[in-house]
Amino acid sequence: MQGPYKFQKALNNNVVIAESENGKEVVFIGKGIGFGKKSGEVFEAKTYDKLYSLVDEIEQEKYMKLVTKETEETLLVIHEAIEKIHDAIGFRLIERIHSALTQHMVLALQRTKDETDIKNPFLTETKWLYHQTYLIAGDVVNFIYEKTGYKLPEAETGFITLHIQSAIRDSHSVINKESDILTRCVRYVEEKLDLELKKDMPQFRRFVRHLKNIIDDPLTGNTTKLDKSIIFSLKEKESLCYNISRNLVRMIEKSTGVSINDSEVIQLTLYVRTLMEQHN
Repeated sequence: MQGPYKFQKALNNNVVIAESENGKEVVFIGKGIGFGKKSGEVFEAKTYDKLYSLVDEIEQEKYMKLVTKETEETLLVIHEAIEKIHDAIGFRLIERIHSALTQHMVLALQRTKDETDIKNPFLTETKWLYHQTYLIAGDVVNFIYEKTGYKLPEAETGFITLHIQSAIRDSHSVINKESDILTRCVRYVEEKLDLELKKDMPQFRRFVRHLKNIIDDPLTGNTTKLDKSIIFSLKEKESLCYNISRNLVRMIEKSTGVSINDSEVIQLTLYVRTLMEQHN
């Protein structure tokens, strides 16, 4: 954010419109930034902590439609919630996603107040494929509950997760890397077994957790004689599940750059075999 800016007007104490040196309007969002300001005075954006700016005219228009006397406190809570997201993922959301997430949370709070039931057909898949992001969304929902007294339902946690994940997808963050590997691994298993895995099954959750463990803390070093004997047996008796599991480990190796002990294939083979049995 380059300055200085000339203050134009405050939409409320937390949202102001300022003008840059080249005459372009900028919407700033931050706690108390509009209090006591007068038109024409210098607005130093850099003096404020946790300030967010909207430069794109389309996103400005969308956001300003949300700003009313009734939504002032709600928008401040959402702004603070989004700052928590920034802290968790390590970068700031782009304007498009910031606006979309703000709009969603405003509507989600209103639906919760109205006790409107909402379904999320992607909830289970979202929870386990984007588990780290889901935990961030859960923290956001808890924060909103602490500030407003309204607990958003789990379906909304899932939708917030997808908004955050859409931001992470275009980044180079560790969270995005892990989510991408997990998604590719699950799709690979579904393709090779020619089935759609049931994401609400405990067997699927254990499978995903084990994949995460391999990504985060893989076994390395040499394979023991006992493990080599078990691997040889699996190759003979469970060739399909073994080959799928071996290729999953190779996919993770290529993505992480870490050489993984072949022993990891043993447990994966058992998980894949269990998934196949559960769907027959």
